[in-house]
Amino acid sequence: MYKHLFFDMDQTLAPARQLILPEMFDLVSKLLQDIIIVSGQEVVKIEKQSNQLMAYRLGQNGNHAVDSEGNELWYAPLHKHERTEVLAHIEKLIDLLADKPNPEWHPIEDRGGQITFSPIGNTAPTEIKTAYDPDRSKRVSMLARKPFNSRDMTIKQGGSTSFDYINKHRHKGFNVQKLIDLKGWKKEECIYFGDGLLPGGNDEAVIGVIETVPVRDHHHTYSLLQEMFGQSK
Repeated sequence: MYKHLFFDMDQTLAPARQLILPEMFDLVSKLLQDIIIVSGQEVVKIEKQSNQLMAYRLGQNGNHAVDSEGNELWYAPLHKHERTEVLAHIEKLIDLLADKPNPEWHPIEDRGGQITFSPIGNTAPTEIKTAYDPDRSKRVSMLARKPFNSRDMTIKQGGSTSFDYINKHRHKGFNVQKLIDLKGWKKEECIYFGDGLLPGGNDEAVIGVIETVPVRDHHHTYSLLQEMFGQSK
């Protein structure tokens, strides 16, 4: 019944900030359904991380979208006043930290339609990122101490350490619906897999748009795809 499979990237289709595993690539590339990757990463990084998997790529929480052949579908960058507001809040979060972020690990990334802040750095070594905030409690605590109140912007927890700042009206759910409308797909033939479907997660906005499947990590996704689409181990 499913013809269009939507995936988050980090910790859903691939390990966080790492190349998709060969067995996942082989499995997904053999599926007959449309593959759509919706990630906080830029489109070019989605392409690289997915090892050029044939897929629609919705980067920056879907605010930059290209089709499976690389043709741009839309691009919605942030405005100057939105960037100013976000950067001011990031400074408040940095003030909470005992150790300031390592600038060589790129703690702040302005991706165009999204700004991402990682207290330890977006490009920190994988083992450090994995151990930093596995239950998201550190980030929840930081936001409780320094809430982000904005008319136009919102903040979501992304990946293993990050805060994703996006326009509150242009979240993943909005952009998933936008692609479905553009292509004329039936919602009941679409399904979304993500590790951030919990409250405050960056996949949460997809709930109610199409059917969603929460996953623990990319290994869990792999097992579910085998079960759902008849792939033997």
